[in-house]
Amino acid sequence: MANNKLKINIDADISEALKQMKEVTEAANECVAALENLEKVMGRFKGKSEPKGIKGITVEIPTVLNGKTIASDIVKSINDSNSNIRI
Repeated sequence: MANNKLKINIDADISEALKQMKEVTEAANECVAALENLEKVMGRFKGKSEPKGIKGITVEIPTVLNGKTIASDIVKSINDSNSNIRI
């Protein structure tokens, strides 16, 4: 029986890859810190009453983004408003 063996030695310089991985890790840690800070700041506003004379802002984002749905919502919004414009 033949003794078939293959031996391969690979020498690779991975110092640049390690440096870039370290930079990515540092950037990710900065993002985490910024998000934690944002979470703390947003927590300060939670449950606060609105100042007098300022109404809340509501942002609605439809989950269906097609022309008919958007056009229909715009027409409904205009027709439901107090303006004299009707479509």
